[in-house]
Amino acid sequence: MPVPPATPEPGWTPVQPFLSLDSHSFLVANPSGESVRIAYFRGPAAGALYAKAWFGRETQGPPGHVHGGAMAAVLDEAMGGASWMNGYRSVAAKISVSFIAMLKLESETIVASRVERVDGRKVYLRATLSDLGGSAIAESDGLFIVLRDEALKNT
Repeated sequence: MPVPPATPEPGWTPVQPFLSLDSHSFLVANPSGESVRIAYFRGPAAGALYAKAWFGRETQGPPGHVHGGAMAAVLDEAMGGASWMNGYRSVAAKISVSFIAMLKLESETIVASRVERVDGRKVYLRATLSDLGGSAIAESDGLFIVLRDEALKNT
């Protein structure tokens, strides 16, 4: 069943948060597939990254519902995207996810992520996954570490 492209909320503009990467994430590798489809947007709040994420049949965990790992992957990538979009080229060192409600398959959601604070090379982030009505489905906190230049060079 085809899903229309994600429609941005008022004030959102499309963005590619991983500014210096040539490849796409595994989450968006097949934008017409039955796994996860995600589109990123810059919101009106300074430094905030938003997304519309759709979870297809291939994300099933409990019967008829999305697997927690699929939701965690979206939250992880959104936090990483917020970090990169704000100039912190980083990778996750630790993420914590709290699952609040089950999510039915073939649901479209809103993801919001932002940098909470920076301490040297440590970037602390937060992300939420909500249904289109604004009810929380899952939330996460992450510690990301800014990569050194030599780690970013192609080998």
